[in-house]
Amino acid sequence: MITTVCLNPAVDQSAGVEQLIVGGLNRLHNVRTTANGKGVNVAVVLGRLHAGVTCVSCVGEADVPFFSKSMEAEGVRFFPVPVPGSVRRNLKIIDSGNGSVTEFNELGAAVDGEGLKRLEQILVRQTSPMIALCGSLPPGCSSDTYPALMNAMPDKRWIVDTSGEALRQAVTGKPFLIKPNLSELEDLAGTRLTTREAVHNAAVELCRLGVTYAAVSLGAEGALMTDGVRAVFAPAIAVSAVSTLGAGDAMLAGLLYGLAKGETPFDSLRYGVAAGAASVKGGGVYSFRERDFTELLSQVQTREL
Repeated sequence: MITTVCLNPAVDQSAGVEQLIVGGLNRLHNVRTTANGKGVNVAVVLGRLHAGVTCVSCVGEADVPFFSKSMEAEGVRFFPVPVPGSVRRNLKIIDSGNGSVTEFNELGAAVDGEGLKRLEQILVRQTSPMIALCGSLPPGCSSDTYPALMNAMPDKRWIVDTSGEALRQAVTGKPFLIKPNLSELEDLAGTRLTTREAVHNAAVELCRLGVTYAAVSLGAEGALMTDGVRAVFAPAIAVSAVSTLGAGDAMLAGLLYGLAKGETPFDSLRYGVAAGAASVKGGGVYSFRERDFTELLSQVQTREL
């Protein structure tokens, strides 16, 4: 069983255009409204892989029915923590010509100390050995929210996927695994990382600070994982890209799926790369197909660095 946490969920409205024209007329197609947020997205992919998954999320009261229905349809056990107001609305425009995504994101609904207390009470009751803290922090949450949750339940295996100061603070909680992308790792390192060696060294430094495993998503290049001593690189799989939207969330879901199956973290990297590629091939987490994942998993290769 795996639990994902989404403090700052969103209702995403996504649509495609043949070619994005800035300042011009864009005709939309494939318009879709979905329940999203990193923790929600990760749970959706895990549900499609038939993994036992629970999602705990702080959801605006007005949107609880929509999120509950959406998660039920995906086979995800869902525990909402209702907060006043509505969740943020995000607009994502997918350029069909090159697969790029242009995003317009609102701020989330505020979560106060009482909301965090109720969320912690739900997490304490979860039997999942792994809890993934996913996404940005909403208004009302201090930057040390994630390490505070980790310190409150030290018996759990914590996985973190966030950015900025929230990620910097999460490292102090010494999580089992973090999954920054290249930009997020550069932000932590305070410098550009233009070579694989530089990426490796920056990831090793995170392990020296107490992170057990650092898995770095490198987009079209693949992914790298280290425990501070051993390091493994997995090149990306060449697929026909429909959209990169949610690929990082799918990668995290694949990593968690591998860990839940009893694979080592380094072997689980293969699952993460395959899941990310399956999401890109399908066009997002709500188009993720288990058969794509299974086919791509057999193609993932890893090598020691």
